[in-house]
Amino acid sequence: LQNCHLSVSWLPKLEQELELALKEDVHEGYRLWLTSMPTRKFPVSILQQSIKVTNEPPKGLKANMKRTFLDLDEGTFDACTKPAEFKKLLFGLAFFHAVCQERRKYGAIGWNIPYEWMNSDLEVSISQLRMNLDEQPTVPWETLRYVIGDVNYGGRITDDKDIRLAAKILWIAMNEGALKDDYKYSSSGAYHPPSGESKVEDVIKYIEQLPGLDKPEVFGLHDNANITYQLKESKSLMESIILTAPSAASGGSGSAGKSPAQKVTEMAEEFEKRLPAPLTKKDAHPDTFKGMTTGQNTLAVFLSQEMVKFNRLITVIGNSLRNLRDAIKGLQVMSSELETIFNCFMLNRVPDLWALYPCLKPLGSWYQDMEARLVFMRDWLQNGPPKAFWISGFFFPQGFMTSVLQRFARKTKIPIDTLRFRTEPLKVEDESKIMKPPERGAYAYGLYIQGAGWNIEKAQLRESQRNVLFTKMPPIWLDPITKEKWAQKDCYECPTYKTSIRAGTLTTTGHSSNFVLFMYLGTESDPGHWIRRGVAMLCMLDT
Repeated sequence: LQNCHLSVSWLPKLEQELELALKEDVHEGYRLWLTSMPTRKFPVSILQQSIKVTNEPPKGLKANMKRTFLDLDEGTFDACTKPAEFKKLLFGLAFFHAVCQERRKYGAIGWNIPYEWMNSDLEVSISQLRMNLDEQPTVPWETLRYVIGDVNYGGRITDDKDIRLAAKILWIAMNEGALKDDYKYSSSGAYHPPSGESKVEDVIKYIEQLPGLDKPEVFGLHDNANITYQLKESKSLMESIILTAPSAASGGSGSAGKSPAQKVTEMAEEFEKRLPAPLTKKDAHPDTFKGMTTGQNTLAVFLSQEMVKFNRLITVIGNSLRNLRDAIKGLQVMSSELETIFNCFMLNRVPDLWALYPCLKPLGSWYQDMEARLVFMRDWLQNGPPKAFWISGFFFPQGFMTSVLQRFARKTKIPIDTLRFRTEPLKVEDESKIMKPPERGAYAYGLYIQGAGWNIEKAQLRESQRNVLFTKMPPIWLDPITKEKWAQKDCYECPTYKTSIRAGTLTTTGHSSNFVLFMYLGTESDPGHWIRRGVAMLCMLDT
């Protein structure tokens, strides 16, 4: 039975049938072969009685490419009417396949979503490469890049930013220059296609001489990606330790001799003291909601919506803190919901009940961030619209973008569906240097760039500094203009996300729910360079 993971609802029935079969006379030669992708719903009893065999792709670029050519015979390698082109591009395909597999270990900076490409994807691509080279008088570059990048490999991709990344990685392995003898796949020069007269065994010998440890530059990433990878592995290890030993995380006494209940009680009391008061319109400045009833002040509508969400969060936090303290004292039942909050306090995690907006910060940092958000919102409410807006402090930053466009559209009588943002980072270090708001649009601040640095003087992207993973961006002018006047096609189209995970739920817009908007940043390099770098802007950091 193949692909058991596609029929998990039937697996309990299979488990029953196998248990009944054990009670009957079974032929000594009987064997049942089951295949499945990893799934938590696979019956444990079947696994316990089985011999498990796993098939995983080799780890490392060298091992991955070597397995590809070990599976090739000489006949397949020479079976093309254009042998020189076929051999070079076949090697490029193997390189592309290995890079796609290995970039996953770097997390979101490698791929927004870790996809499971198979050997079948590579085999189909090799067949199509041979067919197109045999049937066409010249190498059909556009056809090959579309069929392989957008159809074969892109068919498994669900994020549009990953689709453009796959296309840029494939271009490195499959372009007109790749047929030259001095062509290199990376700046180090260690990876290059074989000569057009090579045999399979010659290619394998060359692959065996490749570095055993892959540097990030071969994947198009900065050397800082190694730090990102190590942090990702460390975090995964710590989470595994906590999952396997929950009692060690939540039980026992600490160094100060306090019990878990005492610690949680102190944390709850401290949080309750710091809990901000709800936001009310009676404290509003006269200019804050001016023009809201006529529909001209769309930002006031957005503010009122955000106030409702923040007040709901304040209510949820206040009620849960009081109930938690009472439950610890024995004044009410410790429900499963309160027990979860108790354990989250001990592990410095944000309870799911409180996580009303995306945030990856630990509990202490999250609470400080929540307080800072309310300070900004209260300042807007009581003192009128600010000169610059903290875009990271909103529940729904996409709503803020729409409000800015709506305000401009209603003021100028231009249809909103003909507008878009021209993004211009200012040549100032932070929002405190801004003296007045722009005549149109809005200034936004609070963003960080990952995978690259920023040159304030030139207002351009630059390479990251060593060991610097994130760079704070200057305030950015969100300038609404018509699509006909928009002229930032040569800039890097930088995606902006709420958190560093980048992945989210696919929405009706075709984007992830974690995605905010594209910012267009100046660059001297080709935009494809920054796409391979995995450059993106984040509304907040994880710490």
